[in-house]
Amino acid sequence: MGKLQDKVAIVTGASSGIGLAIAKALGREGAAVVLAGRTQGPMEEAANEISSNSGRAAVHKVDVRDEQQMRKLVDDAVNEFGKLDVMVNNAGVNPFDNVLEGDVQKWRETLETNVIGLALGCREAYRVMQGKGGHIVNITSVAARYAEPDGPMYAASKHAAGALTESLRVALLGKNIRITAVMPGAVATSIVRNMPEEQLFAIGRMFGVDPEQAGLKPGEQLPQEILDRVATAAKNMVLRPEDVAEAVLYAVSQPETVHLNEIMVRPAQPLQMPGMNLPA
Repeated sequence: MGKLQDKVAIVTGASSGIGLAIAKALGREGAAVVLAGRTQGPMEEAANEISSNSGRAAVHKVDVRDEQQMRKLVDDAVNEFGKLDVMVNNAGVNPFDNVLEGDVQKWRETLETNVIGLALGCREAYRVMQGKGGHIVNITSVAARYAEPDGPMYAASKHAAGALTESLRVALLGKNIRITAVMPGAVATSIVRNMPEEQLFAIGRMFGVDPEQAGLKPGEQLPQEILDRVATAAKNMVLRPEDVAEAVLYAVSQPETVHLNEIMVRPAQPLQMPGMNLPA
């Protein structure tokens, strides 16, 4: 029997990377998993994988910035599986944009996704968990603890997400609802697709990938085989999505009396590149 047998979980940002890995990990341990994201194909593949292993899974195409969609996501999960035990607010974006010369539309998207979307997930989860109990996990970042001169709006969003999580922890005391912030360092995911081309290509070359031959294009999802190569070549400097998934699984598998406020997951050593500031 899995650690999460008979539990029901929602994972946002489950189309790829960390969210996809979290959904698979929770499903592997017996939870019924609702995968929520903006790209349906990968989520359906993961749902089929979970179901083929005697699990239960459902897929919902959702934009976490949309209040009505988030409400419907939670209601549909409860209607389909009977309850909600675990809410993982993972959806996030990094514009790799500065403030001194940056794009205000990218700033809005970052704050609306990383802060408002996370807050909506917390609110809607609380709506159905109150009086019954549950666990909310917010995926923030080590950027919640540092200054980011190359990505100040991303850092601002993660500082805000951290403050929001800690404030909710206090608000939820005595309500039988736990909340945990999981803060990853550098992870091999497609979030780097939004980097400027010269930086994206530099990372590829650093780990033996020819950007042109591999077909890397800024703004587009990176092929999984490329991410796997980077994760293998830089295993001491870059986390795998599965590493973060294990931290989430650890948090939500603890006895109800154990409250893990924060888990910081970092690679063994920092990823350092000339002209780039990437915290470990």
